[in-house]
Amino acid sequence: MLLRSILVFFILISSASAFKFDIWQSGKDLKECISTARENNIPLITGNRNVSVSSTFDWRYLKNYQKYREFKYHTSLFGNKAWVYLYFTQNKSELYKIHIRWTAYGHDKNDFERTLFNVLDKKYGEKEILMPSNVGEYIFKKMRKWHPDKRTEIILERSSAGFLLIYRDTIIEQELEIEKKKKKLNIIMIDAPKL
Repeated sequence: MLLRSILVFFILISSASAFKFDIWQSGKDLKECISTARENNIPLITGNRNVSVSSTFDWRYLKNYQKYREFKYHTSLFGNKAWVYLYFTQNKSELYKIHIRWTAYGHDKNDFERTLFNVLDKKYGEKEILMPSNVGEYIFKKMRKWHPDKRTEIILERSSAGFLLIYRDTIIEQELEIEKKKKKLNIIMIDAPKL
């Protein structure tokens, strides 16, 4: 009985969401997110499309949506145009990562960066400064990281291409990596005897 209670508790904890960005919450399945987009009139499109041709929700741009794991839409955040990318796991179709990309941000890149830092610091606490892995990154990229809880990682990158804000559910992402490694190992096990 105790073991069953512990297992149920673990399942409840592992299925809880980590991050929330706007109307999106990690752990939600693809169908729920499509429904949320429809209810909020978000012009969601599959990730393979290059341009958003609509400013409202339109089923035509989600044709065969079940086979895709990346979706995006164009919006305005902090007075600047941004692309929001939603990433889903392969098997369970759970939302585990969001990218927000700004390539145009008004006149002053430093002012926009300060605004983002202030908002994120106020909401998620003190940031961690990430040291670049090489000289090129040191010159061309600036990165900050927040950990508001054990499951959530938020990263802000500034590069010559613009700004990228990343929300990650680290637990779901770890499960996804384990899933990928198992799949790769299965392929090796199947193909090894053929050699």
